Amino acid sequence: MSPPSLRALKAFAETTRTGSLAAASRALNVTPSAISHLLRELEQALAINLFTTKARLTDAGDTLGRRLITAFDSIDTAITEAKHQAGDVRVSALSSFLTLWLVPRLTGFQTRHPDTRLLLSTGTRPVDLAAEPFECAIRWGRGGWPDLDATLLFRDQPVVVVNPRLLQANPRDLPRLGARTRSIDWPSVAAALGWPDSPPALTFETRALAVQAATAGMGAAVVDRNLVADMLGNGMLAEIAPDPPISVPEGHWFVALPERLRVRQVIQFRDWLVSQTAR
Repeated sequence: MSPPSLRALKAFAETTRTGSLAAASRALNVTPSAISHLLRELEQALAINLFTTKARLTDAGDTLGRRLITAFDSIDTAITEAKHQAGDVRVSALSSFLTLWLVPRLTGFQTRHPDTRLLLSTGTRPVDLAAEPFECAIRWGRGGWPDLDATLLFRDQPVVVVNPRLLQANPRDLPRLGARTRSIDWPSVAAALGWPDSPPALTFETRALAVQAATAGMGAAVVDRNLVADMLGNGMLAEIAPDPPISVPEGHWFVALPERLRVRQVIQFRDWLVSQTAR
């Protein structure tokens, strides 16, 4: 009796996992008839019935299917880990987080983990970590993303920031610098400060660009205080903070698929981020 092929075993594992030939065919990118052929091949090779007459799994089929799912998942994990022996971790991050917060701290990470290389990509849309080539991402939101392991780094603390030399003027009269991706920033902060609501004089694509303009003395911008804490500390920016602070449910999160957290370098990056935010 010839042993079953890996293709037949994989087809059966996916059929068990997804519950139908059609779903298994989509997962493996083959036709349903090809899946059906592989399942018949598997039954013949094993000389057992995997399905009842009602196309349900037999007890033997159910046991085999569940064990094959575990086995193929282990293979996928082993392949993922092998691909990352060189230490590459591909990270998708929001541009403002990357520019204002992460880049100024990267030297510390590289010193601590010289064998890990971060490949950083920015964008405004949340990437699909199951379908796109990233090990992890930094997302902004409230958490609770299905199928993702999420670690809160910090919640938003919106404040107004200006070049310190502009503090001699009345901050509420300064030109307002807005971010297209965060149109609610100015209305909410102005209301908390008791300032009149008015549209930004200049609107940039991201908060990071608005902060750059504020640093150059072009006006006042709204940004998460966590992102510019270093710039406030070294005197590059000054802040006008609402009192009491605005309570915002959104924040920046480290997210990854659970299986990615079996990779040592990904865990190192997450733990380093958490240690930096704890400071």
